Amino acid sequence: MKLDTSFAKLEEMKTMAAGHPEKIAAYTMAERRYKETVAELFHEDSGVKFLEHPPESYVAELEAKAEESGDPADKARAVILRDRLDYHAAKKTAHIDWRISRERLRNILVNDEKVTGADVQEAYRLARHNPSAQMMSLYTQIKRKYEGGAGA
Repeated sequence: MKLDTSFAKLEEMKTMAAGHPEKIAAYTMAERRYKETVAELFHEDSGVKFLEHPPESYVAELEAKAEESGDPADKARAVILRDRLDYHAAKKTAHIDWRISRERLRNILVNDEKVTGADVQEAYRLARHNPSAQMMSLYTQIKRKYEGGAGA
């Protein structure tokens, strides 16, 4: 089973939506669908608890149960909880990815390299996820260099 929207995608939508009415509306609708799916699959009669931060052993147990039963609802529960487990595991090391990204973008500016549209998007995401004056400044510098024709 494939999720309509993953938890990681929801969190990304939430971060990027601030200040944008259309993005806020899209996030709200996606969040509502996600919560409805969770409510539909995890209830008293299902016998499975929904955990915000599921342990690996619990997810493995649900995956084994889903494999054994072949029930689509069991598979969906296992997919949802595996998705949440993966999201939280990735979040633990996200700061390393942001640091690598920040350094790469700074090197582009220092070395006067060509700026691409992907670099601008990366700088924007970096500034949204780490809203400090330094990150906003980095985004502005990257964007100006791109718009100035040096990278366009």
